[in-house]
Amino acid sequence: MAKHTSIIMNQPCELIDIVPMNPFVSHCKIKVCYVGNTPNRNGSVITKAMAKELANTLPGSPIVGFYNEQTGDFEEHNRRIEIAGGELRIEDTTRPYGFVDMNAKAWF
Repeated sequence: MAKHTSIIMNQPCELIDIVPMNPFVSHCKIKVCYVGNTPNRNGSVITKAMAKELANTLPGSPIVGFYNEQTGDFEEHNRRIEIAGGELRIEDTTRPYGFVDMNAKAWF
């Protein structure tokens, strides 16, 4: 992908300024949340003040998600629940995809 390419996906997630570092790793900017006083798609409200506070915790954080191969899209953090032989088993299907750079700059 070219640098300064914005990819709009089915889910409101945007990758910006993609710079390949090697065949397996790229550096990019990601829009991660909606800032405002009205509920976002999952019903939560993240004000600008709260977003500024949260931004301080991002550097070094893992980037995780669930890639749905059937739809070809990333989804929220997912779990698979199975019941077999009277036993309940919960498997976390969320996988790591990267981490937030220690020098990341948040913007709103």
